[in-house]
Amino acid sequence: MKERLSSVAVVLISAIIMCAGCSVKEDRGGCPCRLVFDFSGVGCDVSHGLSLSVTSADGFLFHGHVGSGDTAGYAVDVPRRLLDVNVWHGDEGHFDPSSGCIVPEGEQFPPLYLFSAGIDARKEYCICRPVLYKSYCTITIEFRHEEQDIPFSFRIAGDVAGYDITGFPAAGAFSYFPEPDGSGSCSVRVPRQKDNSLRLEVIEDGNLLRVFALGEIIAASGYDWTTDNLRDVTVEIDYSKTDVIFTIEGWKQEFSFVVTI
Repeated sequence: MKERLSSVAVVLISAIIMCAGCSVKEDRGGCPCRLVFDFSGVGCDVSHGLSLSVTSADGFLFHGHVGSGDTAGYAVDVPRRLLDVNVWHGDEGHFDPSSGCIVPEGEQFPPLYLFSAGIDARKEYCICRPVLYKSYCTITIEFRHEEQDIPFSFRIAGDVAGYDITGFPAAGAFSYFPEPDGSGSCSVRVPRQKDNSLRLEVIEDGNLLRVFALGEIIAASGYDWTTDNLRDVTVEIDYSKTDVIFTIEGWKQEFSFVVTI
């Protein structure tokens, strides 16, 4: 009798274990999804490896670094739900896996390559094939002035401070003072813009002399902020006390001023 009871107990315990496990015949809704990354089409130099994050609206967060020798394949167990995936490099420490890549005022944007996508992980297995895109634009300003020494300083300001966790431009104050070299050339990196809010401020002796709608000028030249890989742009500025001529790849716009003496 004792032997029979022991056998019954074993069967019951085994049944409980099987119900608690993730068998093929049972509901697997509580089991994780195996998310596999295929980096074969990354599309940029990954010699220093990649960073990645997987997040969900209810607080799940995974953050990892993939070395250059591991990019052939990488797998993560994630909850079965809708997820946001980011893969990036070149962020210079600015990317926060829980919020995105935002730079504080006074700093230019890093040379970021980014992949952002929503993933439906409500299944046993899914594959993510990231393609990283150039997500910054280097604006080079070539300044021409009547005097050899440039008496001005410049500030580039805008209303986009980076990217949120879904990969969209994030609202925020952006500003940077580029330093012109001896030839009057300077540059600044900016993130993808969602509007034409970029401004070029000309400062003389600590006073704001003029403000130009740089975003509007760039847009008027035909620049497209929605392309996957952002192009760099060179703005030539021929500046005098009464006239300013902006030239971008052959496109020109002229501004004239009334000088009161």
